[in-house]
Amino acid sequence: MDRHTSSEASSILGRTVVRRRRVTVELAVFVVIICIGLTAPITVQYINRRVKHKYNMTSETRQINCLKDVSIINGTSIEEQVEQEVAAWSLALNAAGAFPMLISTTIFATTSDSIGRKIPLLVSCVGMIAECLSFICIAYFSLPLIYLVLSRLLWNCCGGFQLFFSVSEAYIGDIAVKKKRTMKFILLQTLVLFGGGIAPIAVGYWVRATGFIPPFCLAVVFYITVILYIIIFIPETVRPINNISCCFVFLKFFSSVNMLFVLNESNRRSRLLLLLVSYFLVFSTIAYYTPLIILKVLEEPFCWGSVLIGYFLAAHPILDGIASLFLGGFLLSRCMGDNGIIQVGLLSGIILMICTGLATTTLVLFVVVVIGSLGSIPIAVFMSSLSKTVGENEQGTLFAFVGALEGLGVFLAPLILGNIYKMTSQTYPPAVFFIMTGILVVAMVFVWISKLLDLNSRNSYQRVDTDTVTTSQVDVTNALVYEMTEQ
Repeated sequence: MDRHTSSEASSILGRTVVRRRRVTVELAVFVVIICIGLTAPITVQYINRRVKHKYNMTSETRQINCLKDVSIINGTSIEEQVEQEVAAWSLALNAAGAFPMLISTTIFATTSDSIGRKIPLLVSCVGMIAECLSFICIAYFSLPLIYLVLSRLLWNCCGGFQLFFSVSEAYIGDIAVKKKRTMKFILLQTLVLFGGGIAPIAVGYWVRATGFIPPFCLAVVFYITVILYIIIFIPETVRPINNISCCFVFLKFFSSVNMLFVLNESNRRSRLLLLLVSYFLVFSTIAYYTPLIILKVLEEPFCWGSVLIGYFLAAHPILDGIASLFLGGFLLSRCMGDNGIIQVGLLSGIILMICTGLATTTLVLFVVVVIGSLGSIPIAVFMSSLSKTVGENEQGTLFAFVGALEGLGVFLAPLILGNIYKMTSQTYPPAVFFIMTGILVVAMVFVWISKLLDLNSRNSYQRVDTDTVTTSQVDVTNALVYEMTEQ
């Protein structure tokens, strides 16, 4: 019996559960996040370079200086026009990628409960390869920037990186038992943080030495390697349904979404909605912290250069990854449950936001990053809690919604928090960080409410079980008495 349950592949409710493999989709996620770290900053730099060439601003070594001298004042109008145009192209690029990604991620990740996890992973990789090849052609032939937006719009219909991460999270939910699921998601989040911190370290020097195209060529090679790794080494966890039609896919999508939120056994729907809203608030806040801190350190009294910004951008996720793995994964997970780890992480994030808003020196900012290094761990633990809330056959549907919320947060956070920063940067710069603190406090309250609902449902079940046992005992006693009377 033990050998049977610990075998590498077993079938439970139509799901092939892989237990003994220590490394499955994690390595693929790590390589993909490195590719994103290589290509995402380069795209923004390329747009900035093209717009500057349009206005004959060809100086590549110009650094931002906080001191306002005569040359900068004379060129302010042109620089503002360049900044506005770069911001407009960046917003168009993000919008073009966000909406197709939201739709395709939701559909593909939901139907992965029926067609298998590997097919959506491969589709997203093909889309990312096509997007990289499109950028190489646009950069090589100096095509208009509108082609960059159109290629992002087209190829993100394949789901992009959001689909890849959503299905990978569903895969982790498939293979990990509930007791070890939190640690699995923390490990996945650590790999994402490490990959995001390693890639930006050398990409600036590489672009300066060879141009924009070689990093995208390397990314294409990495994506092809990931495809081969998925096909050869990653076992499937879902038994695919044969002869699936487009009609079946859409019917399955709507029925899965309906079942996810219709069932309210043990207050499941209320807890699920509270956790999803909390996750959306936390992810949007944590994800937009880096762009805001860059805006802060470019102004007085910091006036950082590009090298120092690069070191900070590398140190922040790497420190978060180390703290999440060792403090959160190996220490806190043994002392407290998911709810306690989330509260500790949110408290660390609140301290991070408050201290960042009040910081006035470079040393303080780096110390603050160390203090707030647990601020990213709630993202991983939220995934574990959400995965435990739903059934085994709903993992793909759940993480489809998680991916959609992440894409929505990436799109809305710059619009809301970025505008708040612009409006308050001259009057009271810490205001936006205090608002982000308030958002984390609201998320903390929602998590507590979800925990209370969970405790109430458990107590109700215990009372029902006790009443059932008592009633059964009374029935048995009455039966015995009746038999003795008859005798």
